[in-house]
Amino acid sequence: MLVPEDRADRTFTDYHRTHRHAAGVQDSDAPRFQIPPVGDRYPRSSLPALEAATWAREEHPERFASFDLALFEAFFGRTEDISDPRVLGRIGASAQLDPSALGEALRTARYRSMVFEEYLEAANQGIHGIPTILIPGQAPIVGAVPYADLRRAVERALGGSSAGSRKESGFDGPIIQEGTAFF
Repeated sequence: MLVPEDRADRTFTDYHRTHRHAAGVQDSDAPRFQIPPVGDRYPRSSLPALEAATWAREEHPERFASFDLALFEAFFGRTEDISDPRVLGRIGASAQLDPSALGEALRTARYRSMVFEEYLEAANQGIHGIPTILIPGQAPIVGAVPYADLRRAVERALGGSSAGSRKESGFDGPIIQEGTAFF
């Protein structure tokens, strides 16, 4: 999600804790999520991390997957402030990217317009949450959905069946759209 403004007042809430807990207990191979106390500092903005990820994707596509995973682990696994350019430089170095080149891309806002364009494109498609998985012919799947439910949705798409109504589709997992869960 794009949070472009720099807000020093952002903190972890019960909402954040609940979602991290739910995501972390889904499957035995679920990623490890650190669940910080309510009131701990939350990244001030998502813009620096999104700009850094766009830079990595555009300039070093062969390193993007490792950088993306490192960002995920830093934020969700260690609760690092991925709005801090120094933290992003260290994460970049861990993914074998040049931290000074990454810092320069952030200082010059080289990819900022691309981040905003991609955000607007997603919003225009009705995407308002992360992660969002789009499968042709089916409702968007938003949030930490169990792997088994995702697998069924992909198998249904590959088998050519349409997602019609939820009862017809056989999909019994949650589809979460704009903060509302449908079971």
